[in-house]
Amino acid sequence: IVDEYEPLEEGLDKVTDVRHVPCMVITLSKDALDTSDKGYQEPLDPTLVVEVDPEEMAKSRGRGAGRGKGRGKGAGKTAKGKGKGK
Repeated sequence: IVDEYEPLEEGLDKVTDVRHVPCMVITLSKDALDTSDKGYQEPLDPTLVVEVDPEEMAKSRGRGAGRGKGRGKGAGKTAKGKGKGK
């Protein structure tokens, strides 16, 4: 991508900014594709595909409610120093 900026004041040069933007192209097809293409991935076996009801997808899966282990909450009762280890 090449951006060119015109200066607001006279006597200054145009500023050109060249950016390289990474992208990924995903091709979905019901027809056969060229298997020699770089990154080609075979379709899943139809026996592995499971249909899911939209209402089932909307249900909560129980993730994200925990507090996690975290760090820095204090030393606790049985805390020891770092030491040299064994």
